[in-house]
Amino acid sequence: MMKRFAISLIVVLALAFCLAPPAAAEQKKPVDVVIMTTPFGTGMYNVGAAFEQVFKKAGSWVHIKHQETPGAMYMYKYMIQNLPKMKSGEVPQTIFAGGTGNLEYLAQGRQPFDKLKWPTVRSLVSNAGLVGFYVTMDPNIKSLKDLAGKRVGTAERARPFLGVLLDQPLFGNALGIYDKIDFAPLGDVGAKDAFLNGKLDAVRVGFGARMEVAEDGSFFINVMAPAAPTMEILSSGKKILVLPIEREWTEKGFDFSKDQIVYPALIKQKALPKILKEDIWARAGFMCLQCDASLPDDIVEEIVRVRHEHRQDFGKYHAALALFPSTPYPIGGPRKFVHPGVIKAMNTLGLPIPRERD
Repeated sequence: MMKRFAISLIVVLALAFCLAPPAAAEQKKPVDVVIMTTPFGTGMYNVGAAFEQVFKKAGSWVHIKHQETPGAMYMYKYMIQNLPKMKSGEVPQTIFAGGTGNLEYLAQGRQPFDKLKWPTVRSLVSNAGLVGFYVTMDPNIKSLKDLAGKRVGTAERARPFLGVLLDQPLFGNALGIYDKIDFAPLGDVGAKDAFLNGKLDAVRVGFGARMEVAEDGSFFINVMAPAAPTMEILSSGKKILVLPIEREWTEKGFDFSKDQIVYPALIKQKALPKILKEDIWARAGFMCLQCDASLPDDIVEEIVRVRHEHRQDFGKYHAALALFPSTPYPIGGPRKFVHPGVIKAMNTLGLPIPRERD
């Protein structure tokens, strides 16, 4: 009888041990993290809204709270003014939907961020990439080199990271024809209309893209989706001729000590089969979440984990988010800007770190 009781007691204790909640040291206290984005209707807004919902459905102890803002300047000013309070716990930690292109500008306080210097800015996890090349309807224009003396659409003057800060390194540093081009700062929609009406000789077209890393560290694209103005151009019924941005032009034109961070990316023909006859090189920008170096490593690891394990769920929230890279690692930026907690998280989760950029 005593032997039977002892066996039963062992079984009960074993079950209790298996069913018991994790030890207090292993449990995580819920933490609020605010993700700031640009206004409703923008791609960044979709990212923020999706992160809030996906983290909630995943049951994460990191509670993402999406906050819409007027734009980048507001977000960065808030961070710089409130960073001491974040470190002390007076206000929630804050992250941003942004990109790798402006990291050097923020860290060094280059214009237009001369009053918003943020030396401890870091990249956190990857989002969909942005890729662009040029198109024309003039059969005499065979290459971007032929745009000297031509009228070319570009971004509004108020959006320098999509206008002059992209145009000058390419057409000036690499091709030496920047001053010979008549740039029309009409913006995506205005440039699209002017181009289709024969008022422009060439225009840049943009796509959201799933950026992947080749073994040599270069980037390639198998899946992409056109921005709305680009879709109108490509579906206009007019004969559209593609003007690639050759790999060496991007590498020669952009000096990260002075220019924004962009890289060449190889667009595979199957990514745009109705337009491309072969693989072409284009210029790519990389979207990511940004944070401060002081963001605790355990929060970083949880964000990396959920971003990786629930990647498909982001695409269910919004189709454009299905273009997230297969790796959560923030590709497309110099390694010095990657939060150290990301490296730890990738190793802890057993995820390979793509070949890094200097």
